[in-house]
Amino acid sequence: MKPSKKTLLYIAYTIGITIFFLWYLFPSDTLKAYLAYRLSQGSPDVTVTIDHLSPVLPPGIKLHDVNIAHANMASIDLESLKIMPGLRSLFSDKTSLNFKGRIYSGELSGRAEISDNTKAQGIKINGMISGVQVHEISALRDLSEHEIFGGLTGNFAYDNTGTERSMSGNLILSDCRIVLGTPLFNQKSFDFRNVQADLAVLNRALVIKQVRATGNQLDLNIAGRIDLSKSDPAKNALNLKGTVTPHHVFLANIEKDIPVDFLRNKKSGQTAISFKIDGTLDEPGFSLN
Repeated sequence: MKPSKKTLLYIAYTIGITIFFLWYLFPSDTLKAYLAYRLSQGSPDVTVTIDHLSPVLPPGIKLHDVNIAHANMASIDLESLKIMPGLRSLFSDKTSLNFKGRIYSGELSGRAEISDNTKAQGIKINGMISGVQVHEISALRDLSEHEIFGGLTGNFAYDNTGTERSMSGNLILSDCRIVLGTPLFNQKSFDFRNVQADLAVLNRALVIKQVRATGNQLDLNIAGRIDLSKSDPAKNALNLKGTVTPHHVFLANIEKDIPVDFLRNKKSGQTAISFKIDGTLDEPGFSLN
């Protein structure tokens, strides 16, 4: 028995009017406050602001102009963030959701698990970014006088369900250009075709497991730690070591600025030059080994 056209019309009308009233009566302010609280996990050190939000299909919520700030760390700005909860998780003490958004002209996607279990309360996030334009990240501009350009891609993980928050990432920066605030060896900028970074944030410190950069003027490897405990990020201490391998043309240009005895033992493309960076972000110290 097939339903009549009139029955189908009533069904369509009922569905349509239900969707209309759900949209019109959407509790935007209440949800904004709730989502801001859940994203910050109630931490007084984390501030989340949302300009406005709206329902989307398939079932989910779209957040517009989201800012996430930490007391001792710079903020993150998202143009939009679409959240789609897993229906099965709505009936357990662990809420799973997928997310997708726009951030610094690039894309953000991944999955999050929010636990209300008293033994492991918190949030776990596994995500990916692609096409992020680093020169649009205001936090980088605030931390350094140098300008950085390039497209950032990679994956990251965040976990605060234990006693300490942790975050890690494997990132690739392509077509990178660093414009120096103060020229180094009369060089105003450096270009890198590819920069690979393996990073982690642990115990109020940025742990640089490895940064490997392949450039036009030189190749670079760096590892070490950057302190994140100071209220003023510029005062955080640096403890970095690495090697630099100048290319032939660049090495010829800086010969006048490097001791002759030092250069006698170095051959471009064959022997790397070791260096150390200490001091603070606003007053870094640089020395050759």
